[in-house]
Amino acid sequence: MSKLLTIIIPVYKVEDYIRKCLDSLIIDPRLMQKMDVLIINDGTPDHSADISREYTKRFPGIFRQIDKENGGHGSVWNLGVKEAYGKYIKFLDSDDWLENLDVMIQKLEQTDADLIITSNISHCPGNELWKLEIKDMEFDRVYDADQFDWLGNRSHGNYIFHHCAIYKTSMFRQYLPLFLEKQPYDDVILGAAPIIGAKTLVAWDLEVYHYLMDREGQSISLDVQRKHIDAKIKVQQSTIQFIEDHPITDPSSSKKLYFDKKLPKLYSYGHRVLLELLPYKDARKYSKQWDSWVINRNPKMRTGWIKLYRALPFPLYWICYNSYTKGIKWYKKIK
Repeated sequence: MSKLLTIIIPVYKVEDYIRKCLDSLIIDPRLMQKMDVLIINDGTPDHSADISREYTKRFPGIFRQIDKENGGHGSVWNLGVKEAYGKYIKFLDSDDWLENLDVMIQKLEQTDADLIITSNISHCPGNELWKLEIKDMEFDRVYDADQFDWLGNRSHGNYIFHHCAIYKTSMFRQYLPLFLEKQPYDDVILGAAPIIGAKTLVAWDLEVYHYLMDREGQSISLDVQRKHIDAKIKVQQSTIQFIEDHPITDPSSSKKLYFDKKLPKLYSYGHRVLLELLPYKDARKYSKQWDSWVINRNPKMRTGWIKLYRALPFPLYWICYNSYTKGIKWYKKIK
């Protein structure tokens, strides 16, 4: 069954949020016919899947549901990309929601770009709203992804994550299974795969995604990140592996320049995140493991904090790093 857009929605313990999410997808009936709303029940133990199944009965041929054993967020996205009917896919977490979907559908009918970028709204703690503005891009202009200035704006790297992006389904299917399964932070790979896979991209002056950030137990909280430090390391390593397995060989491509600069930063970032999240003893242990992985993976890698880590005894290195980060925070505070 051919559709224009598949919206992939994981369902797991979201019974307090799922109705708002699914209600946001009910638009003009003519435009809804072009949609494939793929709800994937990831073995949820609550009534979330019962609630979402109501929508498949109300809107047959538009909403459909797949029930599966629990495999984590990444397993849902892998299955969703595989089973999508749509030319394009949009990932939507079931505690978030969309707006301007009718306009988005109409604009999708008029494009063939591989990667589409829109604005998103984050709902932060304290009812604060934060909008990710699209900068340094001309709206509705189709860019050649090999010539696009990926390094021109630091925000460009954020545009390709699922809150801002719509992806051509065929672009992602070639990489399946793309997302790590039974691992938190599986979406980190979206920092690389859309750039590598896209031949064309376009930005629209349109707010679409609403991201709820203040839900208890979310993966972005520091306590949860510390608990899942092994997963954070694994997804960083997997992303580096993906980039190295899909090299950009054209020396004239801006993608090559981007990843030539990004790879060393990823090696260094994977090391830095350990120092930012962990107490001294754990940081020392994991830093040694990360450095061993870097040496085995890329013996010539000498960048950022990894270089300093190898040059100093760990206690002195720990003092230097913490003094630096505290200084940065102080500077930002008074700036």
